[in-house]
Amino acid sequence: MNAYSVSGASRLLGIDPKTLRRWIRKKEIPAPKPGIVDGRLSMCWKEADIVKIRKYKSSGYWGKGINRKTGKKAKKK
Repeated sequence: MNAYSVSGASRLLGIDPKTLRRWIRKKEIPAPKPGIVDGRLSMCWKEADIVKIRKYKSSGYWGKGINRKTGKKAKKK
């Protein structure tokens, strides 16, 4: 079973790590549990948690917002 850190989960889900942290802070997704990721102690999610986050993303995430510097829609990476 794979474990994903905040950065690994954000890459897998295609969103910014700041977005994941904001969702955790607002208690919209389950907080990661302490575990071993790539040989280091880190906060991590299991596969079942990633499925829940993906479900939340599909129901309430619209994608990139407005670039604060230019005031235009942010570019997708």
